[in-house]
Amino acid sequence: MCPITGSASLRWIDAEGRVCPSLWEPVPLPGRHTHALGDEVLEHAWTALAKRGFACARGAYWQPHTHTATTTPDAERPERACLAIEPTRAYLELQARRFGPSPQLPTTPGVTFKTTQPGQWWATIADGRTFLLTWAPHLNGDLWCVWGGPQHSELIRSTTVMDKALFVLRHPSHART
Repeated sequence: MCPITGSASLRWIDAEGRVCPSLWEPVPLPGRHTHALGDEVLEHAWTALAKRGFACARGAYWQPHTHTATTTPDAERPERACLAIEPTRAYLELQARRFGPSPQLPTTPGVTFKTTQPGQWWATIADGRTFLLTWAPHLNGDLWCVWGGPQHSELIRSTTVMDKALFVLRHPSHART
């Protein structure tokens, strides 16, 4: 956190205390804070960690971070705090979906599918129209989208449930546009 402005951000560091910008960008934490171990800033940090699929490692707790040479330790008002974290089951499952095979589409009456790339299928319906069905894994529910219109640039339907996307392809008149 910056003691002059009171702004804080969650940064990702490795076991040696080096900032790891290759993991994720720093996450700005809302509000103005007096030190890194304040209740409000820690609550915002917990929320940011949970949204990204991480939890506190067993036996770990927030503590002043004094690993870098530029940090002056201040036990009462530290500018930095650290916590050992570990991925949640949901995060590990997300990575398995992200880097594993794409979902298998069930046989859908009146619709034929052709894979264009992982997570994308051309869907041709009975009247000859084509749609683009896309899938993207997310931590809190994968995203299924049906695209139509010129160059398949119009979002017809987005949902976290594959069956709802397939319903739109079986019955395009029910699509929300």
